[in-house]
Amino acid sequence: MDYISQANTNIAFRAKPIPLNVLNRTKSELLNNKVVNVDIYCHSSADEDTINSAKVFADWLTAKGKKVNICAPESEVKDLYINTKKYNFKHSNSIPDKSVVLDFNAEERLSDKYKDLFYKNKPENIIGYDHHTPTVSKLKGDFYVDDSAKSCCSILTRFFDGLGIKLPKEARKSLYCGMVSDYKKSGLLKLTSDNGIYKLTKTDKLLEDKNSLEVFDKLDSSLTKEEKNKIYKHLDPLSRLNHDEKLLRKRVFSQLQVSPNGKMAYVVIPPEDALWKKVGMDTPKTSEILKDLRVRVSEHSQNVSMLSDEQKNKMKDVDTVVAFYRKGDEYRMSIHSRSNSAIKLIDYIKENLNPNIIAGGHADRAGGKIDSVNEKDTMKFVNDFVKASEIL
Repeated sequence: MDYISQANTNIAFRAKPIPLNVLNRTKSELLNNKVVNVDIYCHSSADEDTINSAKVFADWLTAKGKKVNICAPESEVKDLYINTKKYNFKHSNSIPDKSVVLDFNAEERLSDKYKDLFYKNKPENIIGYDHHTPTVSKLKGDFYVDDSAKSCCSILTRFFDGLGIKLPKEARKSLYCGMVSDYKKSGLLKLTSDNGIYKLTKTDKLLEDKNSLEVFDKLDSSLTKEEKNKIYKHLDPLSRLNHDEKLLRKRVFSQLQVSPNGKMAYVVIPPEDALWKKVGMDTPKTSEILKDLRVRVSEHSQNVSMLSDEQKNKMKDVDTVVAFYRKGDEYRMSIHSRSNSAIKLIDYIKENLNPNIIAGGHADRAGGKIDSVNEKDTMKFVNDFVKASEIL
């Protein structure tokens, strides 16, 4: 894959580009002759944004003669938009010359598989690009964080454009996939399907966000309709659910509960739930099932056909939705909030109910976990959010 260099002064984006000194510092740090081996870290529970960011960055460095390893469990990314045979996944404990962190900046988002290895790196050898608001558990290193951006792939689009690099088609497709995936999560885009024909709609939220709109249009206009449709199909796992996954989807909607004040809806999948274990627990498909529930119910519960009339009546004032579920030996939660209360809930819990909660993200969507699947611990985890929703 060839990365073609253009004049560095040819910066197409005028809405909040990455400062040129940041770009040049990264380029100098990674492309000098002393750097041979580079590790690229994806966050735990890898998604399309982190893995597509890693792919494109890895291709760029590989084209420059670097030996690159991606730090993400292959089992987590096998259903994502990546050919795992094309890339080297880290299996050794060798310390690289440089490490690159993409799409996260907090310690809690480090994959357990690579934590020990990561902390063997010196901070001066760590570079990061991310769009999540930094927390007190921010990783040490040279991080560029733009928390106004809506995806890491959008930041990397600016990164390469700022360096005057013309991206090849495959790289643009990858960045587009990650960007559309995260824009969907943030409600900037809506992807619908009618008998296999996909339609991507820009919401008012995106049209009002000139920064995010500009980056999206840049990539969108560079791809053909056929290329984009293949990406849309990939990003629609709900169309490929098996019988058990369809049963799970129906069940999580039917089991939605509402906080006493009617502002927060939540679904609790017990840690020992048999169906959750049967479908593989946290997978790209189950993640999409829970995300679809959170987004649709938080945006407008009255339009959700999978809810009963009784549920709709109880949820008429709901603007925040939380899903609680198990992943391995952890119990997790994911929030979507139309009222931008996700971080407020987390901060209140940290300050008043559980200072050890591991959580973070954006005002409108966030995630967190506890390192336990004990029933008593998980129920406290759930009840803390219900209590916080009553206060805020």
